[in-house]
Amino acid sequence: MEYSGITRPGRYSAMTSLLRFPGGRLVSHALFVIIIWLFVMRINDAVDPLANYYIALVAMYATAMFGMVILVGLSGQVSLGNGALMAVGGYVFAVTSLNWQTVPFLGLPWNGLWSMGFAAVGGIVVGLLVGGIAARLRGPYLAGLTLGLAVGVPAIANRFPELLGGESGLMITVPYPDGGYAPVEEAAFADSSVEAVAAESATTAAPSAAASVSPDDMLTMDNFPTTDVAPSAAASVSPDDMLTMDNFPTTDVSAAPSIDPSVVDPGAIDPSATDLSGAGDLLASAFIIERWQAGLAITVACIAAFIALNLVRGRQGRVWRAVRDDSVAAAVAGISPAKAKVSAFAVSSLFAALAGAVFAQILSYVGPGAFGLGLSLSLLVGVVLGGRSSLLGAIIGGILLVWLPEFVLSLAERGGWEDQITNNAPNLIYGLLVVLVVLAAPGGIVGSVQQIVAKLTRRAPTGV
Repeated sequence: MEYSGITRPGRYSAMTSLLRFPGGRLVSHALFVIIIWLFVMRINDAVDPLANYYIALVAMYATAMFGMVILVGLSGQVSLGNGALMAVGGYVFAVTSLNWQTVPFLGLPWNGLWSMGFAAVGGIVVGLLVGGIAARLRGPYLAGLTLGLAVGVPAIANRFPELLGGESGLMITVPYPDGGYAPVEEAAFADSSVEAVAAESATTAAPSAAASVSPDDMLTMDNFPTTDVAPSAAASVSPDDMLTMDNFPTTDVSAAPSIDPSVVDPGAIDPSATDLSGAGDLLASAFIIERWQAGLAITVACIAAFIALNLVRGRQGRVWRAVRDDSVAAAVAGISPAKAKVSAFAVSSLFAALAGAVFAQILSYVGPGAFGLGLSLSLLVGVVLGGRSSLLGAIIGGILLVWLPEFVLSLAERGGWEDQITNNAPNLIYGLLVVLVVLAAPGGIVGSVQQIVAKLTRRAPTGV
C-alpha cells in the first residue's frame, strides 16, 4: 500500500492514536505533571533547608512566568507589570488570612486554601479589567500601561495603611494557624459601668467645703518635721564587730563524706535514658518550614503547568498564536482579537496571583518593597532568557533568576569585590545576557536548543 504525502504516518503516530479518545490529551498531561511532581518532591525531601528555599523560589518564578509565556510569547503582548499582579495575589492572601475566620456565606472554618482561592479569583478579576484596557493598545502604549501598573499597584498599600499595612506591610504566619488568627479584641464597657466610673470621678474631683485645707495646715519647708538621727551609744558599732577578710567565717570541707566508687552499681543506670541513637530520626521527622514552603510552591507550579499545557496545546493556544501572527487575518477567520488578548491577560494574571500568594508564604510577609518594579523586570528577563514561547523556558528562566545572583556572590567572595560591585553585578549580567539573547538567539535558550537539534536531525527529503 502506497501512502501519499498527506496520509503518510509520522514518527509519533502510535502516541497520537493513544490520544485520540476523548480526554486523552488531558489524561496524558495529568500523568506527565504528576510524574514531575513526584520526582521534584522527592528531591525536595532529600535536600537541606537552604536548597528547599531555592527550590521554592524557582517554583514560584516558574508559576509567574508560565503566565508571561502565554501573555508575551503566545499572544504577543508586552507586559512590564506582572509583578504588580503578583502583589494582588499576595495582598489578597494576607488580608483574607488575617481578617476572615469563616468562609463568607458558607460558615466553614477558614484556612490557607481558601486564601489561595480568593487570591486566584482576585488575580482573574484584575486581569480582566486590565486586559479590557490593554486590548485597545499595542506597542509602547501597552508597555506604558503595564509599567504604570507595576509602579502604582504596590503604592496603593501606602494609601490604606489600616488594611494593607502601609510601608511596613503585613506579617503572616505559615502554615496557616489551626483555628485561624486570633481576633483583635477592643476594650468595651457597659453603659452602666461607664456611668458609675463617671459619677465616682465627678464626686472625687470636686472637694466639699468641709474638706478644704487652710494655709496653716499646708506642709512647707518651715514646718517640715525633722528627726534626730544622731546615733546613740547603744547603737554604736566597734571596729572588732565589723566583718572583714580576716574574720570572715569559713567552713571546713575536709569533714565532708567521701563517695566510695565501689559502692556505685553501673547496672543501676538505665541505658535507654542516655540512648541518643534515635536523635537523628527525631530531627529528620521534625517540621521544617522551608521544606513545607517548597512543597507548596512545587504543588502550585505543577497545577499551573497542567493548566498552561492544556491551554497552550489546545484550541485556545491556536487562537492566541493566530492573533499574535496576524490579528487582521484572525478576525477574518472569525476570531475576536480583543477577546483573545483579554483572555491571555486573565490567565497570566491568574498565574501571577498564585505566584504572589506563594511568595507571601515564602517571605511570611507582604509589602510594597517585595513587589516593586524590579520584580516585574526580573520576570520579563527570565522569560526572554529561557524562551518566551516555551513553558520549559519559564522553568529555565526561574532557575537563572535564582542561581545567577548566588553565583555572582560566590565570585565576589573569592575575588574580594567591593559591596557596590557585588550588588550591581547581577543586574549588569542580566542586561548583557538579554542583549546577547535578543541579537543572537531570539528564541531564548530553549529556542536555540530546538534549532540546533532540528539541524542535527534534519534529513534529506527522500520523496514519495
